[in-house]
Amino acid sequence: MIKSMTGFGLGKAGRAEDEVTVTVRTVNSRYLDLKIRGIEQVPELEVKIRNRVSEVLQRGSIQINIDFPNGLDGGTMVFNRKRFEAIQDILLMIQREYSCHIEIGNIFSANDLFITKTVETVNAKNVMKALNKALSQTEEMRVAEGAKIQKDLECRVRNLQDIIDRLKTLAKTTAVERREQYQAKIQQLLGKAPVDESRLAVEIAILAEKADVTEEIVRCESHFHQFLNFLEPDKPVGKRMNFLLQEIGREINTIGAKSTDVKITKLVIDLKDEVEKIREQVQNVL
Repeated sequence: MIKSMTGFGLGKAGRAEDEVTVTVRTVNSRYLDLKIRGIEQVPELEVKIRNRVSEVLQRGSIQINIDFPNGLDGGTMVFNRKRFEAIQDILLMIQREYSCHIEIGNIFSANDLFITKTVETVNAKNVMKALNKALSQTEEMRVAEGAKIQKDLECRVRNLQDIIDRLKTLAKTTAVERREQYQAKIQQLLGKAPVDESRLAVEIAILAEKADVTEEIVRCESHFHQFLNFLEPDKPVGKRMNFLLQEIGREINTIGAKSTDVKITKLVIDLKDEVEKIREQVQNVL
């Protein structure tokens, strides 16, 4: 089963001031092009993220956004919820047990209400947990998209085979006609001059051989079979598919160059059109 390089995932982890949200967006690329935003000040964590992303996604243009809703810019002031609630509980306990009311505003300071969010306070476990959730969603989307691409590729390869089958039948018919045309043309050029029949047969055979496309057709069919086999393994095959399409393109071009028959030329155009559609789809295959 092939995978697409297009995907999106979102993961969240942690609570309150430790909450983190990670989003992953991927599109097709020849190589692994990874951009990470949100933790530029935490190089050690960035290395872990890069290693994990490259292990799971392997290839594509990938953008990772890491968001800390409570802020992370090296000195953002955030509400110290835990300390506030702890002090409030103590004051309530004093009031119940000692009937002594203390105004909360009389004992609070700025340090009690706020803390400075710094890079040292980043919870790496939560970041990696959120990242793994986002990567899991991205992989699910890549697999689902890959299944759709696979169905389309299978259909188009079958179309290629159908066109080749028609071309094969047509090539056999035109081969006989071509021999007859060569013989008639040579006889016309020689006129009444004596003809060495054996030499004439050899020359006709040589001309016919130069126009024969049997080898190209066989190689095309072999490439089609190999291409379909690439759809089965659960591993990256996009680059190999691209190479195989180049080989198929060469064989089709050779068929077109050898043939002068209008019907075969039309089939060659159909083959090229179908190959180009397959090439566009393969650009997004992992």
